[in-house]
Amino acid sequence: MIDILILDDSDEKISLIEKYLLEECNIPQTNIFKEKNIKDGRKILYDRDFDLLLLDLVMPRDHETEPNAEESVKFLDEIYYNSSIHIPAHIIGFSQFDDLINAHQETFDDKLWHLINFSFTQNSWKDKLKSKVCYITSLKQRFKEAIESKNYYDIGIICALETPEFSEILQLDLPWKKISFEGDPLVYYSSEINTLNGNKHKIIACSITRMGMQASASVTTKIIEKFCPKYIAMTGICAGVKDRDINYGDIIVSENITDFGSGKMVETDAGDVVLKPEPHQIPTDQTLISKLSNFIRENDEIVKIQSKYRGSKPSTVLQAKIAPTTSGSYVVSSEGLVQSIIAQNRKLSAIDMEGYGVYLACHFFNKTKPLVVKSVCDFGDKHKGDDYQQYASYTSANFLLSFIKNML
Repeated sequence: MIDILILDDSDEKISLIEKYLLEECNIPQTNIFKEKNIKDGRKILYDRDFDLLLLDLVMPRDHETEPNAEESVKFLDEIYYNSSIHIPAHIIGFSQFDDLINAHQETFDDKLWHLINFSFTQNSWKDKLKSKVCYITSLKQRFKEAIESKNYYDIGIICALETPEFSEILQLDLPWKKISFEGDPLVYYSSEINTLNGNKHKIIACSITRMGMQASASVTTKIIEKFCPKYIAMTGICAGVKDRDINYGDIIVSENITDFGSGKMVETDAGDVVLKPEPHQIPTDQTLISKLSNFIRENDEIVKIQSKYRGSKPSTVLQAKIAPTTSGSYVVSSEGLVQSIIAQNRKLSAIDMEGYGVYLACHFFNKTKPLVVKSVCDFGDKHKGDDYQQYASYTSANFLLSFIKNML
């Protein structure tokens, strides 16, 4: 909706114009602003933008001076040379005095603005005003739709780390284009995917550049608000849980995620401080999980992912699982700690530091469906290392790409 500023010192005229804007042009009351002298009009134009300025040709300079036929024209010039003033997108001058209309018509014509005759008894000015308001409203809506279309993406992809996680996303067989936005410190990459179902999905991807649920929740929220994706996915590495038939590089899709650090810290009788866990579980979309289940069960793409990797990889056969996972605010490198974490949920299969933040952010935007796809690079014990981080980043990134191509 457009914002309109009326600059006029006549209460009767303001009331008539405002009534017409409200009743005939469907402009909400909250979008109509009124000032009765040039000084106050200048002040409000310092503070905000307007789509339309309705300027009477006879205005007082301030609340202490009499109306003067020259003040409005001087102010019209000032709008252009005063850099502190937000220039309205459109300006219409009006007066009920024909001699003033004739005297200042050229001034308005030179600036490509309109000057119309106002009358309390005739309605010709109303038709002209309504035409201009309808034009501005339509133009602004088309411009808004064009901007939204340009910045609209079907799928958002994020990673916690530039390397090795995000580097594997950029290595996917996609025509990535680097883009940035003024005032936004993140660097984005856009692309398109043609699916086997005949769909074309626009992709926006970025690296958070730091680990943790707070960072992942913040960036997820930013991407949803900025690009409105239907899906937002996170790939990368995680710690697997032993005795779950999980090997290095295996892909874990988070059916639901908890925060293993959520709860209450209490002191025992022995003086030890312990956590009484109160994990909050957030699921992803079940339709998405159903598609993933079919993809894993009926597709041989997972075997192809492993065979195409040219670096060091384990001898076990790559597999993908859908299972509950958990997130925490610190790196886990203790088998005892892992055991205490999985005691909260006997079906937990993986531990990471960001997934819960992604699911939590999407929880507040129910039109965006989250998906965390991470691969096992260690088991969170004292043998924790980085030998399989590259491989795990590769398998998670390529699994996501294959799923999008085959199922979305």
